Amino acid sequence: MTEYDLVPVFDGHNDTLLRLYQSKDADVEKLFVEGTPGGHIDLPRAKKGGFAGGMFAIFPPPVEKSKRGAVPLAPSDSEPLPPEVPRADALPSTIAMASILFRLERASALTVCRSAGDVRKAMAQGSIAAVFHIEGVEAIDPELTLLDVLHAAGLRSLGIVWS
Repeated sequence: MTEYDLVPVFDGHNDTLLRLYQSKDADVEKLFVEGTPGGHIDLPRAKKGGFAGGMFAIFPPPVEKSKRGAVPLAPSDSEPLPPEVPRADALPSTIAMASILFRLERASALTVCRSAGDVRKAMAQGSIAAVFHIEGVEAIDPELTLLDVLHAAGLRSLGIVWS
């Protein structure tokens, strides 16, 4: 089976932006375009696997874990949840991951889609269709002014919590 015989895959969630953010590499575009030995999605593996697009999730990692650069494991039913991430800590990582998404688009590695029509068009053109998605609203202010800005930038999906 060749890559052209594959059924296109549209992923409901991926942590690609978090992985690139946590890499601390200045050239995340190169990491995504040329590929990495591990991690989540990159362009070579996406093309090989029939990945046509998905929800590119952004969420602030818990402060105590993000400083070490590791994504926390899901707690068991008997463990307490991690503490709430303060807005002052959530905002920088949210903006940084959104920036990575748009840097990947500028590098022609994917297309940020703002409508179902955009998704269809990107897939027809062979570009990865990326839907800007945020999990958790820790970075968004109570007045929702940042939500207006993020929507104008392309945010089209928002989950109020993440686990």
